[in-house]
Amino acid sequence: MADLEKLDSAIKELEIQSNDLKDFNKVYSEIGKLKDDISNSLSLLKVNNDGFKSISKEVKSRLEESKKQLENLESELLKKIQELYQDNKNFQKELDASLITRLDKHKSDIQVEVRNEGAQIQRGFETALNSNFNSMESKLKELFDIQSKQLNMLKILMFVTIGIGIGLAIGLYLK
Repeated sequence: MADLEKLDSAIKELEIQSNDLKDFNKVYSEIGKLKDDISNSLSLLKVNNDGFKSISKEVKSRLEESKKQLENLESELLKKIQELYQDNKNFQKELDASLITRLDKHKSDIQVEVRNEGAQIQRGFETALNSNFNSMESKLKELFDIQSKQLNMLKILMFVTIGIGIGLAIGLYLK
């Protein structure tokens, strides 16, 4: 019985070791699966890394192309701005010249108009003064004529008065 117990304990121990071995096999198979998954992931990472490198190179080259295009556009834009600036300066010079010419023309036209108006005003004043002088002259002539008549009358009256005075003085002297 002791052998049976030993045998029983040996079987139990073998069952335990068998279970441990099964668990170890399960763990080992899990490790194998993990190893396969890791190697698959590693190869997938390598593929993706290679793809990423090629995409990175493509992005870098496109960025460089874009940079060159941007520099070209910037230089062309600067050229256009310079052209517009020059055109604007030329237009401003032409406009200034045109305005100066027009102003000079209008200035001379205005000077002619002022001279003409001045001459017309002068003629108007001369005409008005002449007509006023003529009317004054005729009125003065009339007044001088009236005064001359009155003076002549006064002379006659004075001679008559002197004659009457002398006649009275002689008449009184004789009386």
